[in-house]
Formats: sequence, structure tokens, C-alpha cells
Amino acid sequence: MRDSTIAFAGMLQVGELVRQTASSGTCSQQAARASLDSIFRLEAESTEAVYGGLGGVRMGLRVLVELFGPRNNQDSMLSLNYALGLGKLARAVQRDSERQNALGREISLVESAWRDSEELLDESVISQLADVYERHISSLPFRLTVSGRPEYLRQPDKVAFVRALLLAGIRSAFLWQQVGGRQWRLLFQRRRMLQQAEHLLAV
Repeated sequence: MRDSTIAFAGMLQVGELVRQTASSGTCSQQAARASLDSIFRLEAESTEAVYGGLGGVRMGLRVLVELFGPRNNQDSMLSLNYALGLGKLARAVQRDSERQNALGREISLVESAWRDSEELLDESVISQLADVYERHISSLPFRLTVSGRPEYLRQPDKVAFVRALLLAGIRSAFLWQQVGGRQWRLLFQRRRMLQQAEHLLAV
């Protein structure tokens, strides 16, 4: 439950970052860095290590508490919708071994540029990740639709950033499924996940 809560929080965090970017043109840079960094942490020693520790997924844990607590709001519901869409995309990729292998190869080619960059969010690397998403995820039959303000969704740099974030969300969705996360369990384990998220936020 701990691992699946952390991984699902990773999916929700991406959903929230995408929502913020599409609606206001900006988002938490630290949270975005942790989410994007998770794309390259394929052999982490623990679930939280994928995000550089629990601090790297705090936004997602807070969204989970808002969502499963008594006072959920429309913003957290939109983040949930994005997370569920990411889960659907991840399952589609897992059923296509050729696509999955190509995705892994291209991500590995971007990794050194990400590691070598001294910027918190390197636009050139984000653009490369966006291209990977467009080639291998946007071509799937299911397309995830992002809602927001047209003035932001028409800006190429914002579109690239959103695509890179969605790639990070698919990484979290893979992780969630690896640790036993399933969509149907969200209905029956909401209380346990809420308690786990509250506990993790208090650590």
C-alpha cells in the first residue's frame, strides 16, 4: 500500500502540474524537476527513490489527500482524470513491446543531456522529451486531451513542457502497475490510501 500510494501520488502530481501549466502558464518548478527526473530513475532502490525521496512527490500526496478526503474539489478531480488517462496510456505501451523498447532507447539517449545540464528545467532537454512523447505516445489510438487556456496551449514551449510532464506521468503509471496498483482498487482502498498519504506527509 505504501509503494502504490507513492506511485499513484506521482501520477497525480503530473496531473496537477499539467493542470496548473495549462490553466495558469506556470507550476512548481521543484515538483516538475522531481517528476521529470523520475523518467531517468529506472533502477531506483525504492519507490520513493524514483522521485529523489518523499519530498519529490509531496505535491502528489497533497492532491491525493484532497481527492480522497472530505473536501475534494474540481481541480483535484481534473488531476485524477489526467492520472487515470496516463494509466490507460501506460497499459497500451506495455502491450506493445516494440513501442516500449523504442521508448526506452530514446529516453536513454536524452539522459546524459539531462544529467549534464546545470539548469533546473533545461528547455532543450524538455523539448527532446516532448519529441519522444509525440513520436511514441501521441501515435497511440487513445489520446489524452489537456484542458486549459488557449493562450497557454498555443505556446510551443508550454506544449513541449506538458508533453514532457505526461511522459513522466507514464513513468509513474508503469511504476504504479509494477507495485500492484490497479484502477479498480482505487474504489475499495481509498481510505487506506488516504491514511497512508497523510502518514507520508507527516514523516
